[in-house]
Amino acid sequence: MAGGVSAGLSMLSFALAPVSLLSLCWFLSAPIVVLGIYSSRFRQTQITAAFGARLGALSALAIFFATATLNTIALVLERFVFHSTVAVADIDSQLNKMFDQLHTNFAAQSQQAAKLVADMLAVPEYRAGILLASIFFCLLLYLAYAATAGAFAGYLRSRSPRP
Repeated sequence: MAGGVSAGLSMLSFALAPVSLLSLCWFLSAPIVVLGIYSSRFRQTQITAAFGARLGALSALAIFFATATLNTIALVLERFVFHSTVAVADIDSQLNKMFDQLHTNFAAQSQQAAKLVADMLAVPEYRAGILLASIFFCLLLYLAYAATAGAFAGYLRSRSPRP
């Protein structure tokens, strides 16, 4: 459910940019909402903080992969099918500016290791590796947040008596 809502909001945000804010609100509240819906549908299940953390992490994975898949498909379609240069050119220019700034910073240092990193920043595969590592790091941060939010919601639900 969390991934489906996220996919729907992502598809709407392609047409209506303000929906991105609603999508961000869903990203932040989804672990808590999913736990609430699960506990209301399955009343016999004992809700604990550990259960909430697992459900929050699972919802985070579903949200992340649904959103990443849709955004990847959208970028591939814009670049190779529709040949839309506006959105893709903005992304390309921002990435090139960031990598050029990193290259300038590392090249200005006098250490040999810094110069080696500056030379590696010119290699496209190294740039792609940096981008994939940053996406993975964002996934880890979101998983940590979602697990913590789910654990907190599970802890609060475990304190109340269940009818």
